[in-house]
Amino acid sequence: MLAETGRTQQRIRDLPSRVVVYLLLAGSLFPGIGWRQVWQRLTAGLEGLETAAPTAGALAQARR
Repeated sequence: MLAETGRTQQRIRDLPSRVVVYLLLAGSLFPGIGWRQVWQRLTAGLEGLETAAPTAGALAQARR
């Protein structure tokens, strides 16, 4: 449906915008820990799959 409107993400990134939304939602579930730890918890169940390993700076930039 988004493709029909032409409002899809233009660039392929390690952290696509939809993944950043998941990160932000997960951050609200774990308010007392840092974003790297939130990322680790978010991806913990994906063992065996290839996932990005963003730096703290990359996570900060993605949130902006």
